[in-house]
Amino acid sequence: MQFQLLSVAAAFLGAAVATPVDLSSSLVARDNCTTYSSVAAGTVCYHTPSDCSETYLVQSGDTCQSIAALYNSFTLTQFYYWNPDIGQTCFGLRAYVPVCISTPWYTFVPPVQADVGTVESAEKIPVPVMPSITSNCTTFELAGNGLRVDAIVQQNGITMDGFLSWNAYIDKTNPVAWDGYWVCVGA
Repeated sequence: MQFQLLSVAAAFLGAAVATPVDLSSSLVARDNCTTYSSVAAGTVCYHTPSDCSETYLVQSGDTCQSIAALYNSFTLTQFYYWNPDIGQTCFGLRAYVPVCISTPWYTFVPPVQADVGTVESAEKIPVPVMPSITSNCTTFELAGNGLRVDAIVQQNGITMDGFLSWNAYIDKTNPVAWDGYWVCVGA
């Protein structure tokens, strides 16, 4: 899609002439972007894999989890990888901006999201993780509704002090992990 800007130049005797100016190359240079979506608020640059074979137009009220559940053919980790602009906590998901939901080289391995209490190694960091998690985390656990922090600590044979030092965002006086977010249980 090529974008043009009309610049109004004063012509001889005060007449105005609209001159098209090609902005596509300057937009690409500024944003390092080749894909744009026009939304009510303006033009949005978004990044997807060059071989993205299918997109979904985000609707108002959608979440990353709801999109993954709708298609049930990719993991949240894969979804975040294909759509880096939305971030690993889904903060950048925007209504009416397309997102990549498939590439020809990807083979789905269920489930879309692990069950609450699932423990994963840091070989492939799961997403989303709690904010301010330690960078040297070696083991993660998926927190969820009804899974208390003290139970996570006990199940993993770690101390509350260790857990809180690895998960700095969690309040020491009222330790609560966010539902659907991975916490560090080993470093």
